[in-house]
Amino acid sequence: MRTTAILSTVVLSASVLTGCGGGGGSSTDAYCKDLKAAKADFSSLGSSTPDFGKFSDVIDTFHKLAGDAPSEVKSEWKTLDSAMSTLQKDLKDAGLSFDDLGPISQGQMPEGMTQDDLTKLGPTLQKAFAKLDDPKFKKASDKIEKHAKSECNVDLGS
Repeated sequence: MRTTAILSTVVLSASVLTGCGGGGGSSTDAYCKDLKAAKADFSSLGSSTPDFGKFSDVIDTFHKLAGDAPSEVKSEWKTLDSAMSTLQKDLKDAGLSFDDLGPISQGQMPEGMTQDDLTKLGPTLQKAFAKLDDPKFKKASDKIEKHAKSECNVDLGS
């Protein structure tokens, strides 16, 4: 199993949302403020040493942004939020959580799990993470990034 490659997919999808700035129009002020506040959670996953313990915070942030997003990007946030929620459920069904990803990426097994157990879960985990390769996920991320720059003066691509 290519655990590092799989984890990289999740990190890249979260890191699309790193590096937030400031304000926007009156209808997007709260949304832009939420993007700025989310910077720490998103950047913790996009760094060279990702803090996989922040995945739960990122999921909560995705839920909030999906609920608060302006109409121009609401469906795109729902797409991202749905993908991350599905991934969270798939991990739970496999007996794992996002908190387990950090230790796994460093070769440590979650409590009560052996390397053999993890190897057996390999195909299940690959299938779960492969869902993030759906082109609609990238398209949604790209639209959110463009909207953030034009409406919130936030460059999420850096």
